[in-house]
Amino acid sequence: MPTTAEETKTALRLVITGGGTGGHVYPALSVLDAADDAPTVLWIGSTGGLEAPIVQRAGIPFKGIDAGGLRGMSPVKMARNLMRLGRGFVQAWRLLRTFRPDVVLATGGYVTFPVGVAAWLQRIPMLIYLPDIEPGLAVRALAPFATRIAVTGEAAQAHFRAGKTVVTGYPVRRALQALPSREAARALLGIPAEARVVLVTGGSQGAHSLNEAVGRNLNALLDMAHVIHIHGRSDGEWLRSLRAALPDALRQRYHLFDYLHEEMAAALRAADIVVARAGASTLGELPAAGVAAVLVPYPYSGAHQWANAEYLAAQGGALVVPDAEIAARIVPVVRTLLEDEARLHAMQAAMQRLAQPEAAQRLYRLVQEMGQAKRDRRSK
Repeated sequence: MPTTAEETKTALRLVITGGGTGGHVYPALSVLDAADDAPTVLWIGSTGGLEAPIVQRAGIPFKGIDAGGLRGMSPVKMARNLMRLGRGFVQAWRLLRTFRPDVVLATGGYVTFPVGVAAWLQRIPMLIYLPDIEPGLAVRALAPFATRIAVTGEAAQAHFRAGKTVVTGYPVRRALQALPSREAARALLGIPAEARVVLVTGGSQGAHSLNEAVGRNLNALLDMAHVIHIHGRSDGEWLRSLRAALPDALRQRYHLFDYLHEEMAAALRAADIVVARAGASTLGELPAAGVAAVLVPYPYSGAHQWANAEYLAAQGGALVVPDAEIAARIVPVVRTLLEDEARLHAMQAAMQRLAQPEAAQRLYRLVQEMGQAKRDRRSK
């Protein structure tokens, strides 16, 4: 685990940068969880970003800088965010000069660009980890400045220069590498061991269309299965009112949460089927849990969620439903899978074959090697 103490002569000094979604945060936390030499760590994220409370809750020093997205922005907002990125570059430069890292690990999100460019100009080696199958704008722009690029799957290598990439798999949290039994997970969540269970989650930021699909079809879904529903930041009041109006027998089958942290591993393990967005975390967490998926790519985030979903579907572990169709199709799709035991088990097995439990260790070894190479050059 990382240390926050003063630098020692032997401790690796590591800057991590990434944010905007949980898929850019949790992989790096998993890499730190695999560290065996207590690195001294600083996380540089965006001011006011989703990543700040997650990182601080993990006990890692955090500094926020200015950053902003460019995709899909009006000319006025784009100009404003370009100015923010410029200020972020100056802030990142100063933080790197002060902290003097041996290596930078960048996991995606707009905040990584000013940090990565500042690191390149200061000749600090940088490892980009791409959690998705298809890179976003920030990773594409930063790739020429990277020393190495680690990717989740072989399909992602086509987006980068040959010889620069290495396939590591998706690093998952230790809790997902030591999952409880399905029966224990269900007991933890108050669900009978023999029940059918559907988990619906919109990821770290929630998903209104998934919440709406559940709300509009709640009774039909609960007639088939217990539903674990993680609704995120939106729709909580409406969904709680729907739950309160249910007959008692159905209300006990509807497990409603705004967010799950440590219990997320149990929710994944308890589920027969997951209905979810196709963010980066699906490439690691669903295989680790060996759970069949119905994936609903977010339609406004470029093509990377579609690429993730199609990759898992091509491997046999998932079905893909467009966002505009999920409200109409969630009940028939879930019913079809629950009633076809052989197909459901085949999808679960296909997903499990994609698991790479050593991914976090592979990534941390790359970080160590790059940091040591920097130290060796410095000592000459």
